[in-house]
Amino acid sequence: MRKYLSALIVLLLVFTACSSETASKPAKSEFSSLNDFYAQELNWKKCGRFQCAQLLVPLNYSKLNEGVFQIALTKVAATKSDSRIGNLVVNPGGPGGSGIDYAQGGLRTASNEILNRFDLIGFDPRGVGRSEPVQCLTDSETDEFLAADETPDTAAEITQWNNWVDRFAIACKEQNPTTWMHVGSWNVARDMDVLRAALGDEKLNWLGKSYGTLLGALYAELFPDRVGRFVLDGAVDPEFNDEQVITQITAFEIALNRFIADCLTRRDCPLKAPQANAYQQLVNFIDNLDQQPLPVSDNRLLTQSHGQTAILIGLYDDAEFWPFLREALDMAFNGDGEYLMLLSDLISGRDSDGTYLDNSLAALYAVNCVDYTQALAPDQLQSEVARLSEISEFFGPLFGWGSSACLGWMNQELELVRKVAANPAQPVLIVGTKYDPATPIQWAFALANQISNSTVLQWQGDGHTAYRRGSKCVDEIIDQYLVSGKLPTNGTICAAAGRN
Repeated sequence: MRKYLSALIVLLLVFTACSSETASKPAKSEFSSLNDFYAQELNWKKCGRFQCAQLLVPLNYSKLNEGVFQIALTKVAATKSDSRIGNLVVNPGGPGGSGIDYAQGGLRTASNEILNRFDLIGFDPRGVGRSEPVQCLTDSETDEFLAADETPDTAAEITQWNNWVDRFAIACKEQNPTTWMHVGSWNVARDMDVLRAALGDEKLNWLGKSYGTLLGALYAELFPDRVGRFVLDGAVDPEFNDEQVITQITAFEIALNRFIADCLTRRDCPLKAPQANAYQQLVNFIDNLDQQPLPVSDNRLLTQSHGQTAILIGLYDDAEFWPFLREALDMAFNGDGEYLMLLSDLISGRDSDGTYLDNSLAALYAVNCVDYTQALAPDQLQSEVARLSEISEFFGPLFGWGSSACLGWMNQELELVRKVAANPAQPVLIVGTKYDPATPIQWAFALANQISNSTVLQWQGDGHTAYRRGSKCVDEIIDQYLVSGKLPTNGTICAAAGRN
């Protein structure tokens, strides 16, 4: 998954956004030992309808004198204090998603049962959002990067893509010289334990989605005796191998075909039956954008890369995004790329005035490329594209060319993510969605094999993750576990929710 970073842009949850601040040098602290960090008290202050605070964590846990990260926090107090259970720390995914915005998301984040009984604690991980964000490209450079051809088929386009790979890595390192190598997920998991202590909790309760499941898994290995009630929804398999790539590209292919099949039953569907013909329409449309980008209202062009990103994002939610994608494709087939550009801008955090509202793209690259530096050299890409295109004509080129995205981050002494071997004292609930394109259901079982004390819940739904996406069955099981600790039978299956 990590090699194919072009596709990973869509792992950011589309319902979250985080405010960006200027990157800064690491601050110094008076803390002389790790115990000092663990002993700090949080100074909660009112911020709008919520509370906010700052947590100090070591920049480098091996060399405490190198400085600190200031981690931004929020607290959403339980609405029924007399029945409060405790704290629930939440993360929406990414890397690059804002835990602050996610905690403040109300019923999109958790049910009334959970909002009534838990203080929701959100934090922006180091390098993300309000927590000393990594910065790489300028807004105008980001526009150029996102418009660049990610599936080059000429010598000039190949050169341009390889140049962008180098340019992105160089910009991230130059602008964050003392911090970039420390934004990896193992350090975030360590930060989570400092947060647990600062909250005054003996155990950490955790609701992590997508990338948030990776953070939960790493925490469970590092601090097995401090695991409380852990929900890992949309599981990421920490182990990197080529089989993961095949699994994910197959999952995206299945999701695309399920969208097409559903579209063909709708009166407003712009695709034409049969299924194979409709699929080829999309392939041809993307190919045509390479030669003839579509104009949009702000004088930009909807390029092939924008179109691919928009369609990928559209697969993330069958209830809300499939209908919008149908309309966007109908407009695009008639020469208007406005709605597809809106989808592309949504995932990159681009506002209508051309500014980027968060640093999610920079964080996505920085964290993933620190966690997993594997990348293919330019002379290996053509064969990889051909191999993956045999699995998916639509996604093969995108995944294949994206396999060089971390090339500029290699040859560094970094703490890489690997297969975990966690044995938490408390049982962990892992949730997988059958037709999830971004975190395939197979990864839920793979993660369960790496966390000894775990139970898997399956949802037969479409789209990314399961909790709060329309399944009463899923929501009730997760709520019951968080409130009482009661787990479902391993392998329990919740039926798909009906679509309108």
